[in-house]
Amino acid sequence: MASISLRKRSREAEPDADGAVDLDEPVEVLDTRVTAKKGRPTPKRSQARAARSTGGAFGPAANTKEARARARDERRRQMAEQRTALRSGDLSKMPARERAPERVLARDIVDSRINAGTFFLFAIAFYLVGGIVPNSYVRLVAVYVMLLGLLAVAVDGFFLSRKVSKAIEERYPDSRVKVRLYAIQRSLVPRRWRTPPPRVSRDR
Repeated sequence: MASISLRKRSREAEPDADGAVDLDEPVEVLDTRVTAKKGRPTPKRSQARAARSTGGAFGPAANTKEARARARDERRRQMAEQRTALRSGDLSKMPARERAPERVLARDIVDSRINAGTFFLFAIAFYLVGGIVPNSYVRLVAVYVMLLGLLAVAVDGFFLSRKVSKAIEERYPDSRVKVRLYAIQRSLVPRRWRTPPPRVSRDR
């Protein structure tokens, strides 16, 4: 065994200037089992997920499942931005259907007038309260108020839809966007609860 060790050292050692070989000089042997360092710390699992969801430093999606997760997160982010824009009135970030100029004009027409739909909510409330009152006369009045409210909404909706349609035809003659029902639905909502919020003042 000693002779084998000496021969191995003699092959790996380098000769001196005079040709002699120092057998006692230690030989540096590389351990192939040691993995080279990556040059950066291993990221935490939460950091890796955050980077994958934002398309950050961890590159593109590794598989279809990760790509779907990124797309789902992006859709959620866009929907959150659109909901915020609908509440704040930021037209540039609203959904495409709400940015249509025909819908913008229809909203302005609805918001600039007094609509019967706003008072119809009070008729509904009176009808519900009157229905539980143990008095036949009050119940009858509540029914008549409800019917009167329905009639007022129908008549007002008819004239509103004609006004909106006429305005759309004059300003956008080639438009195919349907806004009549959209305008009627908006007129049924109280002004302070409408989304997007009104941007014009109401006529007195």
